[in-house]
Amino acid sequence: MAWSKEAVEEAVSKVGARAAADLEFRNLCVTNIHEAIQQETGLEVPASFKIGVLDQSSYSLSIILPKVQLADSELTEGELDSVAGGSKQGATDFFDGLATGLSGNSGPQNSAEGEAGNAIGLIATIPMILS
Repeated sequence: MAWSKEAVEEAVSKVGARAAADLEFRNLCVTNIHEAIQQETGLEVPASFKIGVLDQSSYSLSIILPKVQLADSELTEGELDSVAGGSKQGATDFFDGLATGLSGNSGPQNSAEGEAGNAIGLIATIPMILS
């Protein structure tokens, strides 16, 4: 049987229900979750698939570490801005320039984004010649 989303949800539900009522099974879940799942559902989980179990009756904290990023693969602030789509001010300048261009006006804008918006607005007002 393939591990579909539904199969995983069903297995989690069955294991959780039994663990809530059976202390010995609950202990098995904490010490060997793969065995507990197979015992309760008959399904074998690949050993390479990691499953974490947290017992709500104990105090615990799980910390999920981010992916490793080596220093030479980090983005500069400028690269990060370009990947993130620039700044809010850049978007505002672009749309202000676009509005100016659409109204048929041209002129110096506050930024390169504003100039680009103005140019696009002016181009959009040129009548299209259909042949």
